[in-house]
This record gives sequence, C-alpha cells and structure tokens, in this order.
Amino acid sequence: MYGGRAELYDPIYHWKDYAAEAARLRELLGSLGIASGSRILEAACGTGSHLVHLRDHYRVSGFDLSDAMLAVARTKLPPEVELFRADMAAFTVPAPFDALVCLFSSIGYVHPEPRLRAAAGCFARAVRPGGVLVIEPWLTPEAYRPGRLSMQTYDGDALKLCRACISKRDGELAVLEFHWLALREGAGEVEHFVERHELWLCSAERMQEVFEAAGFEVHLEANGLEPARGLLVGRRRA
Repeated sequence: MYGGRAELYDPIYHWKDYAAEAARLRELLGSLGIASGSRILEAACGTGSHLVHLRDHYRVSGFDLSDAMLAVARTKLPPEVELFRADMAAFTVPAPFDALVCLFSSIGYVHPEPRLRAAAGCFARAVRPGGVLVIEPWLTPEAYRPGRLSMQTYDGDALKLCRACISKRDGELAVLEFHWLALREGAGEVEHFVERHELWLCSAERMQEVFEAAGFEVHLEANGLEPARGLLVGRRRA
C-alpha cells in the first residue's frame, strides 16, 4: 500500500474522522501553550489527511518515507505546505518547530529499540526548547489481541475494496498480514494481494523512558484518538 498502491489508503480508511482528530489535537496543543499560527511538523504524515485540517490553524509541514504517499498528500494540500521524504530515525530540519506530532500509531513501525532511540533524538532536535511532542502510540503488549479478526471494506462506483486480517504475534512484534481484494472498473478481474505489517508492542513505560532520555518531559494522556492507544505527550526540556 505505501508504495505502488498508495491510492488505496484513503478509500480503505474512509471511516476515519480526521476532522474530529485534528480538533482534539488543537484542544490538546492549545492547553499546552501552542497557539494558532505556530509551526507544526507531522512525522509520517502519510497522505496528509490530518494536515488538511491542521493547516487552517497552524503553519504545517510534514514528512514521510513513502514518495507515493507524499504524492497523494500533495494533491490535497497547497504548494506552500512543505512536504519532504525522510525516515523518522534519520531526519533533520533547518529550524526547530513549536510542536511535532506523529499519529495513527506510525511510531510502532520504528523498531528495534536503538532505532526508536534514534528517532526520539531526531524528534528532540526538531522541536524547540519548551515545544511540544504528541505521539499516538501503537498498542501495548497488554492491549494487543492475537487472533483478533478484522475486516474493512470500501464500496465506491469505480473501486471496491475488502481488506481482512487475523492478528498474530511474534515475540515483541504485532504481525498483521492484510489480505486484499481490489475490484477496479475496467480491470477485467479481481486483484488479490497480501501486505505484511510488523509493529513493535512497546510498553508505555519503555516508550516514555526513551523519549525522556531524548530530552522530553512526557506523560500519557488516556483520552487519545483511537481506543486503547492514548497519546504520549511531551515538552522539550531547555
């Protein structure tokens, strides 16, 4: 999906309320002193759906490792919104931002621990002293349910999708093998493909320790954007 099939990302997540999530983020950022007009960077911004709503209130930028996802994002955002390709564990910015957000559990793809520590260091250097960090973590080992059945569908006129998965676990990794059926108008046949995702089941305590060590004072907000995930909120120490 993140490569040659990036155009399927938004349809399969058509149910996700990005506007409501952006409103929750604005409320949280405002409570932490990040005012309208502040500079906000989104790590792993994907197709830019959060940025679409955040740009009405902040000066936003974003980056992602996938050129294909960024190409979709550029169709939804004006040219003045800076979007660039970068790895969460190895990026730099010319000047630090007032806040950095990393959403939809993208941080779960950053493993093993040395790679997460490298990302935390990059995040710290990308945020000004006193600035704010908001991360939506992946599930903890306690919250993850191996064997869980999931299925999402999309029923458009020219595109129909079905994505099914039985969650698995391999040590500290959540393993999600998504089986897709894609029906495209004019294609003549149903496309089937499988994509494998591996996300680190990192404990809340371990995640907090990593970002504390990088230079943030952090706490976990239970009221997150997705059930059972919460938000890791940090303030960059001087």
